[in-house]
Amino acid sequence: MTELCFVSAEGGSAFMEELLEVVADAVRTAGGKARTAIGTYPEADGDTVYVVVPHEYFVTVPDADFPTAAQCRRTIGFCVEHPGTATFERNAELLSILGGAVDINTDSTAELRRRGITVEHFQLGYSPLWDLWGGDLDSPRDLDVTYLGTAEQRRSVLLGSYARDLAGLRTRLLTPPHEPMTAARVDFLPGKAKFEHLARSRFLLNLHRERKQTLEWVRTLEAMTNGCVVVSETSVDVEPLVPGEHLVLARPEALGSVVAALADEPERERHLRSAAYGFVKSLDMTASARRLIELASSLGSAPAADIAPARALATSLRNPEDALAIDTPSFDARFAGDRSAAGPASARGTALSARIAQRAAGARRVATRSWEPAAASLAGTADVDVLIVRRTGEVDPDDLANDLLTGSVTPRKVLVGEDGVHPWPRPRPYDVLLHDTPLGRGLTRNSLLERSTASWLLVLDGGMRASEFLLERLLAVSEDADVVHCPVADPVDGLVGALPPEERRLRTLPYLGSGYLVRRSLVDEFGGWNTEVLFEGLEDHLFWRRVAAAARPTTLVQQVLLRRLRPDPDSRPMDLDPHRVWAAVGSAL
Repeated sequence: MTELCFVSAEGGSAFMEELLEVVADAVRTAGGKARTAIGTYPEADGDTVYVVVPHEYFVTVPDADFPTAAQCRRTIGFCVEHPGTATFERNAELLSILGGAVDINTDSTAELRRRGITVEHFQLGYSPLWDLWGGDLDSPRDLDVTYLGTAEQRRSVLLGSYARDLAGLRTRLLTPPHEPMTAARVDFLPGKAKFEHLARSRFLLNLHRERKQTLEWVRTLEAMTNGCVVVSETSVDVEPLVPGEHLVLARPEALGSVVAALADEPERERHLRSAAYGFVKSLDMTASARRLIELASSLGSAPAADIAPARALATSLRNPEDALAIDTPSFDARFAGDRSAAGPASARGTALSARIAQRAAGARRVATRSWEPAAASLAGTADVDVLIVRRTGEVDPDDLANDLLTGSVTPRKVLVGEDGVHPWPRPRPYDVLLHDTPLGRGLTRNSLLERSTASWLLVLDGGMRASEFLLERLLAVSEDADVVHCPVADPVDGLVGALPPEERRLRTLPYLGSGYLVRRSLVDEFGGWNTEVLFEGLEDHLFWRRVAAAARPTTLVQQVLLRRLRPDPDSRPMDLDPHRVWAAVGSAL
């Protein structure tokens, strides 16, 4: 009997490894012989046929371990990517060296056939390996909304736009960077942890990647198998699913309001959950598994293809070890440092950068500073002081202060530093520090710190808006953390600051900024925020570098509780001489 050996790449995606294990289990259920392996093709006899996900396996496996031409001839490509994505194109090129192929999507099956590639459709269906729910319609669900998908600008902007619709719901958005995920992280749940998460979630938001318009079948089936109602942007290739009966489809811009409305219709939610689970249970993968077995048995002794072009392609696409996603946005809208494709600054830029630094240093020696106390005393419910610094290019902080002072949990004190900005004189419900000329965010924030007395500090920038639940949600998970933060919705980049602090990532990009709750004791330990003029705009980045280097405990609240208008600051040394400034950051720690 032909044995199917499902091989996953070492260091590849845990998601692909899980999927191949599900298919191997279906083959065994259908009466076939199957095993799984990780890494190099294992030694096998002449009756073994290998199954791999081409776009990942061949690009991830080291060149020295690339399968031989004869092994490729006895390999079936298991295809999962949709047309309209770079990974689909990569996959299509690599299939030429393989003995056969199957594809889980009808649209990509049709497109591959149109290109002259022989491929069979593999219909995914119910797997007991996915089902940690069991169909109990009365089981408790403590999460209202979840999202599981790698970060991408289009998706990120849409998720940010749902912030107000989802504000009152218990939400967890898992948006890991587009990198191979091999183990559990705060934003990536493999295997059992993912299925448990889906079994405790009421709704799954689903958005497409890049230009694709087809349904994400694996994610949809995993969710439905665990009773999580799928609410997706409009998709083609949904048959035999029935929109409105098994899942809900809507325009991408409307998904937030659609989920919020469904959350108030428990009977409809229950019907969707039940109908979807029944549908998935009716999808038997056994027939597809049998066709896969037949395909494996039919691979004959035809001459092996020339694998040199495919091998060269895989080598050219292979990422360096420990490579980072290229599409993680900077928290700073103008950042053009290590991750920028721009060349070094001009001599004129360097001179202007030095002139700005000299001018700012002179201004600090002669600037006038004054405090205006709040027009009314606060009676906050939390041991938290809010520090807000507004610089040129950021809007008036009145609306932000009002968001905080009318929230479900309110701060003890709001302190605002107007750094070189001249607000219209009027009574305000917060203490205001006025600088007649810009002195820098770090210096201004440290001055606010001196007037603060609370155990916790909420650190914000001007131009932000906050959910009424911001402080409540951050404080709820603060017991074992020194810093608690959440994503910030930006109208251009989408979600910024949406990843946990990682030293290796912070070395290349200032992706974390303000919008965090921090223990006062930690800020005192750090001596406040950096005040070097050269690093204007990087004060929070330097703070996060210190947090990561010291391995201080942090918590990422995966709900969009802050929004901001896109800031437009005056020119800073970082803008005029980005590579020199960025290179100097490391020595400042």
